[in-house]
Amino acid sequence: MERRKEVRLENIAEEVGVSIVTVSNALKGKKGVSDEMRKKICETAMAMGYQVSEERTKKNKSYMIGIAVAERYVKEFPSFYMDIYKRLAQELTKRGNMSVLEVVNLEQEKMIHGFSVFQGVEPNGIVVIGEMNRDYIRELAKACEQIPLVCLDCYDVLENMDYIVTDSYGGMTQMTELLLDAGHEKLMFVGTPGATGSITDRYLGFCRALEERGIPVTEENILKDRESDGYDYKLDVELPEALPDAFVCNCDKSANILINKLLAKGVRIPEDVSVVSFDHYYSQVQKEIELTTYENDEKAIAHICVNTLIKRLEGRKKAAGVRIVEGKAVYGNTVKKQSTYQKRERIE
Repeated sequence: MERRKEVRLENIAEEVGVSIVTVSNALKGKKGVSDEMRKKICETAMAMGYQVSEERTKKNKSYMIGIAVAERYVKEFPSFYMDIYKRLAQELTKRGNMSVLEVVNLEQEKMIHGFSVFQGVEPNGIVVIGEMNRDYIRELAKACEQIPLVCLDCYDVLENMDYIVTDSYGGMTQMTELLLDAGHEKLMFVGTPGATGSITDRYLGFCRALEERGIPVTEENILKDRESDGYDYKLDVELPEALPDAFVCNCDKSANILINKLLAKGVRIPEDVSVVSFDHYYSQVQKEIELTTYENDEKAIAHICVNTLIKRLEGRKKAAGVRIVEGKAVYGNTVKKQSTYQKRERIE
């Protein structure tokens, strides 16, 4: 059998039309190479069958990472999860790796026609962004049991994968306390607990903040914004007859819908009703209204996710459970500070 010719750096450099140094830096993930050129070099190297030499360390090896996200999370603009995907892809490319995106539609997620993923591409590692059908995740883990799998902004109890989540519980506790410290007592949570794990965690953070101040929580404290099956991503709210002092929204999209409906009814923000939210990726409602919201650290999330994958691929560590990434409050102009004993007129 004829021995396959070894592909060298100079062969790749000649094919792409760059120097050998540029090819070497790109494949090693070093600085000085644009993301576009790095991607082109990595793709060319893979297509030519370039093999990493034994003397190169595993740290410099190039990997193909599959990234899966449910279609419902990315089909509308703006999309927090699409922003996360872009940051992941940039971080991977910067380190000389490649990524392939799989947007999983509802039929695929429910496995109506069987299980399939990444259209024949065999990734070295997988990232799942956002909560998806639990059976789909388990089937994915089963099909790819020999490669590391990281779930981002969702978690389960499977031991053979990592979970990296935003601080939904702590962050929403903080945002609720911000309203309580401003003098508001009658609060309403905007979101559907149970629809996703993130919304449930944020609702529990809301409850914790109220209960620590001795304020009871009932069904009247909830304003639902979607179906509870986790698949219907059409958001909408119906304003309550009696307005609370403030609304605590589970995400910026719901906050925007809520505020626009309040404004249409003649309710002033924050003079009549205060509003806080979560995510900080869709925070400007109108020209003069900027949401007070909780900002997730997207850069840290992407960095930790890629670091975790690379460590697993290098065999340095096993899956380590749940990692919580803290964010911070961003102060807009949708919260009115008032005396605890100040009474205000309610707009019916």
